Amino acid sequence: PEWYLVRVELTVTDVNDNIPEWSMIPAPYLAVVSSDAPAGSLVYKLHAQDGDEGNNGEVEYFMSDGGEGRFEVDRKNGQVRTTGLPLQRDREYLLTVVAADRLGSRSAPVVVSVVAGARPPQFTNASFTIAIPENTPEGQPFLVTPAVSFQKKPISYSLLINPSSLFSISAETGEISLTRPIDYESDQHRYLLLVRASEGLDSMSSAAEVC
Repeated sequence: PEWYLVRVELTVTDVNDNIPEWSMIPAPYLAVVSSDAPAGSLVYKLHAQDGDEGNNGEVEYFMSDGGEGRFEVDRKNGQVRTTGLPLQRDREYLLTVVAADRLGSRSAPVVVSVVAGARPPQFTNASFTIAIPENTPEGQPFLVTPAVSFQKKPISYSLLINPSSLFSISAETGEISLTRPIDYESDQHRYLLLVRASEGLDSMSSAAEVC
């Protein structure tokens, strides 16, 4: 015969065309540690994802700056721990960290802020944006503004800015609702609220905007 058939199998391999991307929440990346924490105390957990497969997608973690030798990062699991060197009470340590895959592609560097002491609550979002229909019932929550306590204390929520006293917030849950119905034709269309999260007797607090 003048021609033959032959079967050819092709395998498409992944190329290293993705870089690690950080996936920790919330941002910014904040942590606390006791000033007398022993060596090996867990401070923070880094996590990044790489869209490549196989070795191309395996991520390792590094600290590129900061910490003055008082913190170290586990390359494999991303855990940030104390080294045992003394920590100055209430001082903030800024740790610059990067994630890299096996072929050297690096993430953008990010900073983890560690305070050797207490710090105010952190909202899960720096700001909240929401649209609500004009037929939203009075008293029905339409948004929750949760915050986390680094000291594991109860958090109390309040409104620092509340236009026309149109909104109310649950002190226990951070749920925001209307105090009366709104009308698209007669009421303004944009509102700015400022929510405060407070904890403890020392009234440590932080604030977040709702637009």
